[in-house]
Amino acid sequence: MKLTKKTIVYNTLLFIGIMAFIFAFSAIFGNENLLIGVSTITAMLMFLERDLTAHPIENTFKLILLNLFIGIAAFLSGFNAWLGIPINFIAMFVTSYLLIFNLKNPLYLPFSLQYIFLLATPVVASEMPLRLTSLVFGAIAIMALQMIVNRNRFKKNGNKKIKDISNALIKKIDQMRKEEDTTEINKQIASDISGLRNMIYDKREDNFYLTKEGRIKLNLSASFEKINLLLTDFKNEEVENEMLDDLRASLTFVNDGINETKTAEELDNSFNQMLGKYNNKEINSLFILRLINNIEFLKENITTIRNLDHSHYNVVEKIEQIPTKFKKLILGNSPRHTTSIKFSYAFRIALAISFSAFIADYFDLSEGRWILFTVLSVIIPIYEKAQKKMQDRIFATFIGAILVTVLFMIFESNIARSILLMLAGYLMNYVKVYRYSTILVTFTAIGGAALVTGKTPFLTIERIVMVIFGIILALLINRFVFPYKVKDSNQNLEDMYDDTISAMFNELKRKIRGETSIDSMMNLLIYTNMIEDRLKLNNQNQHIPWLHHYRLVACTIYEIYQWIDKHEVQQDIIPTMSSYIEEISTLSQEKSLDATFIPKLTEQIKQVHDTESKITWSIILDIATEVQSLRTTSYDLKNEQC
Repeated sequence: MKLTKKTIVYNTLLFIGIMAFIFAFSAIFGNENLLIGVSTITAMLMFLERDLTAHPIENTFKLILLNLFIGIAAFLSGFNAWLGIPINFIAMFVTSYLLIFNLKNPLYLPFSLQYIFLLATPVVASEMPLRLTSLVFGAIAIMALQMIVNRNRFKKNGNKKIKDISNALIKKIDQMRKEEDTTEINKQIASDISGLRNMIYDKREDNFYLTKEGRIKLNLSASFEKINLLLTDFKNEEVENEMLDDLRASLTFVNDGINETKTAEELDNSFNQMLGKYNNKEINSLFILRLINNIEFLKENITTIRNLDHSHYNVVEKIEQIPTKFKKLILGNSPRHTTSIKFSYAFRIALAISFSAFIADYFDLSEGRWILFTVLSVIIPIYEKAQKKMQDRIFATFIGAILVTVLFMIFESNIARSILLMLAGYLMNYVKVYRYSTILVTFTAIGGAALVTGKTPFLTIERIVMVIFGIILALLINRFVFPYKVKDSNQNLEDMYDDTISAMFNELKRKIRGETSIDSMMNLLIYTNMIEDRLKLNNQNQHIPWLHHYRLVACTIYEIYQWIDKHEVQQDIIPTMSSYIEEISTLSQEKSLDATFIPKLTEQIKQVHDTESKITWSIILDIATEVQSLRTTSYDLKNEQC
């Protein structure tokens, strides 16, 4: 992390805010519920990466029900060690399964941590009303912060992303003219487009319908993406400087629209004046025609959003019924690649926590909670990452234990020790690497217990033993119980991408037939970005040969979908177009397109003379070319693996 004055001020204020919330929570609900305050503030901060403000009341009730479920389950499990096994298993399985996602970052940690806190600090029946009240308050606090921070997040951050993308494209044009490397700017553009689409995903209604603002901004992102890909593949001789100047100007107009420095009418006039010069030109370059086409999409969408009243931004038009494939899937009643990571992790962590809690209760281990904390920390969805975490956890535990022992021997007063613990807590804001942040966690955990008991060495040795036992248990469960490895995740994601592309082809066929399914296609385009983000994270941004072709296929299908939406397809070419799309959409990797397919399509373009038909067939040719490249790449990779 780069240390700046702004970062230091922010982290200091954040730390003060966290401590104030925890102390206030403890003052209201008592020391026995202090750790609920810790898990609540953790959830409040973690959930800020998601925008839950589209349905505040519904989401508040969901969080309340989850917290009450956790609180009641933890209370019931405390009656008997044997009874605790099924209760703890069910509680952890349900919590984990609900809060781990195929394509988004998981949110289970604060709630799983809260459940362990409740197991570690049981209360009697007379204290349960206050505990349940604190859990309800915690759920409300999560949504309260959401409403304060995320209420206008999409408009503000979405507009910023659009400006960032358009400015990055302008920078890319300048770099291309100077013949500079554009690798880094390409990564930035792709990342910003993906970030914008993730915001749109979070803002959907019923996990499907996009708001008016979301639809327009998704279309803007699609035009940005296609322009970026066209520029990446361009050849200098195909593009006159005038065309690049006009593209640069159009991106500036987009900024003017987002900054609201021009009205919709002024934007429309600016675009028309710039594009007017191409109306009477005979343009033979399909590349230039495609650029102009996407500039016109930019014009249409940026003027639409400037015309849209702010009060209509969150309006949802439910034009179509939610298709079955977009409805929430039920465990055991869906394809393997949609449930495997969820089921695998939920089962493993539920088994580990229920067994650990039984051992701690049955043998009455005073520090047995550290087994639970360890398995929660080390059992993570993907096997290889868990292996690294185990090594880091052992290292951090030993170093943290030694550090707290030495410093507590030097500083014997409780005031000095309390200052050391607060300093360690503050430093956690700056240390983001797990290996080193866990040293600070170990230091504060052992130090906090030592302040109460005064038995630092004993606690240190006992905690190390508990951690080692937890790591061994986690190692065995990760290795032998539904192990889920990077290769499994990659295969599932590739299968998911195949399914998504096939679904996009189906929506395109429906569009050609005149059927309306705009939200379906928009959801599918967003999914492709989310799948890619997961793949890049799994493979640490290493090059994945087939991914670029999938990206091009997805965005080009969406491009022709937009094109058909804007321009009515001539009735006489619908049968031919449908037959071409049908043949291309057969995504079997066992065979390639017929050798004459692409030459026939190329000849089709030469035979037509009107601009709209040329653009239509050129987009279809692009899709066919990328599908062919995708099949060739997959075939070559299979041969290499053999």
